[in-house]
Amino acid sequence: MKIDDLLTTCWRSVLRNRRRYKAVMIGIALGTAGFIIVQTMGDSVEKKMGEHLELLGEATVMKAVWRNDDNYHPGEYSMSDVKQLRQIPETMAVAPVVSIPSVEAFFRDNEWSPGLIGVDHEFWSTQSTQLKKGRLIGATDVFGRKNVCVLGEKVVKQVFGLESPLGQSLGVGSLKFDVIGLLGGIQQNDIERYIVIPLSTAQKLFSGLEKIREIYIRVYNWNDVEPVRKKALAILSANHPGYEQGIDITYYPKRIEKVRSTVYLVKLFVYAALGVTILLGGLGIMSVMLAAVQDRTREIGLRKALGAKEGLILVQFLLEAVLISLVAGFLGVVAGILSVTILKGPLGVQVSTVMLTASIISGILFTGFLGIASGLYPSVKASRMDSVTAMRFE
Repeated sequence: MKIDDLLTTCWRSVLRNRRRYKAVMIGIALGTAGFIIVQTMGDSVEKKMGEHLELLGEATVMKAVWRNDDNYHPGEYSMSDVKQLRQIPETMAVAPVVSIPSVEAFFRDNEWSPGLIGVDHEFWSTQSTQLKKGRLIGATDVFGRKNVCVLGEKVVKQVFGLESPLGQSLGVGSLKFDVIGLLGGIQQNDIERYIVIPLSTAQKLFSGLEKIREIYIRVYNWNDVEPVRKKALAILSANHPGYEQGIDITYYPKRIEKVRSTVYLVKLFVYAALGVTILLGGLGIMSVMLAAVQDRTREIGLRKALGAKEGLILVQFLLEAVLISLVAGFLGVVAGILSVTILKGPLGVQVSTVMLTASIISGILFTGFLGIASGLYPSVKASRMDSVTAMRFE
């Protein structure tokens, strides 16, 4: 029998018995669609999950500082260091920071001694702090050296009390700053007791803040933390020869492990659920093929009596199993592509074309292998039937 005749015969047999195979095909299709969704959107969703889990500890944030010992650098960091660190591909944000632990702040008759931080527009991407009202310090504020500030919650309570600070002028020593924003949410690093002003303004108006003491570095994914830390150390060491031992980049490996284990646990659960679904589909194919062999016992006996070889019988039933699995796989691919297209908007993630293509190919190959594995035993059983016994089967 020619291969095209064999394929036609198998295809007609599958169509004739499509109701029997319907439940099995739905299971395999759902499993394949789920695999494509998880595989394609996994990296993007993982990054999103990582951003949300950052609220538990900013695991992807590092800080370049100087050790306070004999190797302490007299000149601190510079903007050239910041520019080079920003060229590292895996970095999301690099934020230079200058600070004073205490300044005299007042509004009318209320006085308090909060801290003061000078930052640029990328600082906010390195923090889990959220904006409560108003706006944050932006690039135009830094480039324009504007006298504006954003306040932490404790500063608002101590200096302004129940009055709204937005639009008011806050006195800091002999200077005045317009309040443009209020911070809320989870506030790390005691930022709640700080006045935040543009970096350029701080360096211009306050003595001792000309030099950059700290640089915050945030990467896109916790898997990039260690490689970026090594690259950053190499850059800073090359820029400050003779002071390599005084350079330090602090990070939080334990936090990374906690975040990673949480995400991996979720992914393991999802893949396990998909695996069970596809496995049940494979077992379903085996069951319906065994039933088909029994129902077509007399047909098998007749074909053998007319000269059909065992290999031909085996290939026919095996092809039927593979066709069932592949058709279900193609349906799953279509459902998966549609689902990815629909979900990427609400989830706010970008889909990689390469990853989508790879997951489609992987899904099709896997369903083909599943059809072979599930249909092999029923096919062998059909091919080894005795023709005389099969023709007498009732």
